[in-house]
Amino acid sequence: MSTATLSSLFVYLYGNQQGRKRKMNRVLWLAVAFMAFCIMACDDSKDAPAAQPVTTMSLTVNGESYVIDLTRTDTVNLRTLTVEFPTQFKIENPSQFTKLTIGGKEVQDGECSLQIDTISSRHQIEICFMLEGMQHKILLNTLHKSIPGIKTSGTATSPGDFYLSYVYIPLIEKVDNKGRLLFYRCEPLKGLGSGSSGLWDFKKHRAADGKIYYSYHEPDDNYASWRFNGFNPGKRIIMDASYHRIKEIQLEASKGIKKGFPADGHDFYMFTPDHYIVMSYIDRDTVINDCNTVLKSAYFQEVQDGDVKFDWWSIGHGELAEMTDPCFATTAGKDYVHMNSIDVLPDGNLLCSFRHISSVLAVDRKGKTGKILWCLKGADNDGSYSFHGQHSVRYHEKDNTITLFNNGNGTGHTQMLRLHVDINTGQVTESNILLDDGYYSQACGALSFSGDNMIAGWGIPGDSIDNSRVLTEYDASGNPVFSISRTSNSTMNSALSTYRSVKCE
Repeated sequence: MSTATLSSLFVYLYGNQQGRKRKMNRVLWLAVAFMAFCIMACDDSKDAPAAQPVTTMSLTVNGESYVIDLTRTDTVNLRTLTVEFPTQFKIENPSQFTKLTIGGKEVQDGECSLQIDTISSRHQIEICFMLEGMQHKILLNTLHKSIPGIKTSGTATSPGDFYLSYVYIPLIEKVDNKGRLLFYRCEPLKGLGSGSSGLWDFKKHRAADGKIYYSYHEPDDNYASWRFNGFNPGKRIIMDASYHRIKEIQLEASKGIKKGFPADGHDFYMFTPDHYIVMSYIDRDTVINDCNTVLKSAYFQEVQDGDVKFDWWSIGHGELAEMTDPCFATTAGKDYVHMNSIDVLPDGNLLCSFRHISSVLAVDRKGKTGKILWCLKGADNDGSYSFHGQHSVRYHEKDNTITLFNNGNGTGHTQMLRLHVDINTGQVTESNILLDDGYYSQACGALSFSGDNMIAGWGIPGDSIDNSRVLTEYDASGNPVFSISRTSNSTMNSALSTYRSVKCE
């Protein structure tokens, strides 16, 4: 019944009463009208939806979305943060809150920009707001609580910052010369240990287009069945200079390779975001010693504007299957060569490192034949140098040298090596041990340089007792000036192993 109908009824009843009991009837009919009005109000209220209590806050921090359950949550772990640029906050449902502030700054139209100066387990950002007349507070942890602790010592003296990634933990970190955490990204942790895969090979690129980019490798669970020890199938993530994800890279279609096949995370060479060299491993049937077998063929492809310009298979070079290193005779298995780094030489050809055969190869990219031009055999040479299970092989044009992180598998001695090489012939004219202080790293180490300083990223520790190192910077005289380490020597440190920790200017 509408309000107009009830009003008309009230007027009619009130204006047409006659007789001696007019006063009593007036009171009676007023009561009837009032009761009818109350019934109408109740009926109308059934049609209007009841106000729903606010139970969630939809928050975006630097492009990452968080749906906060206000009935159960008072602390939120951020997945990524930086102190290098102002952090952008956005609340998707701001009208449901009043007196809304983030870090003490008032939120306008759901948005707020805040410069964060410290990222640590002790520093939080407060979101304060009024809801239903009551004051509430949500705390944002600037450092995700699952991130393992590291400690730093000293002050680095060369230009650039340190880039850390982890073998088993989905985490990348950028640290400055004083040990200050500048940026991190932490994906949801699915478990700690050798059964999980981390984010690999975090690094900075100065691209041919003059811009700064960053990249890292992210596992792809769609290809989890392809995984084997040493192969982390996934995709290369490209970020712009402000750490915004702008591109995901997997393999392009070529010669039996399907578009979208997973990339490997050991290394990645970028000319521009649309011109790069990406690595992978592909199962291939072959015949070795008159026996049919399936090997994990090392594979890479050069892609430009979506087209494969050049690709290469280790399985196409039978001699590699015969180049065994006794250190890996019982462990290499079907992953018979294990390619773990790639670099471009000044003549346009490629410098490739193969861990399981302890060899460094030059591959013809310039002529696109894929021919092996020369080979440095670390386990079989003239005795002037030796390396086993090497990693992070790089060419330095200023002095025509090759440097590598010699894990020293089978020897228990990890070394930093510099080899003077004629890149036309592969002849080594001089070799130098830059560092051998008794520490042993069994895999995933890295060697980088900044100015006159050398930086060793220690990878997976090979000693159950002395195993806390993450990274060390040495000055031109070989003295350590800065170090990053785990908080203590521990049996857990193998699970906290880093992957190719480097310094980039």
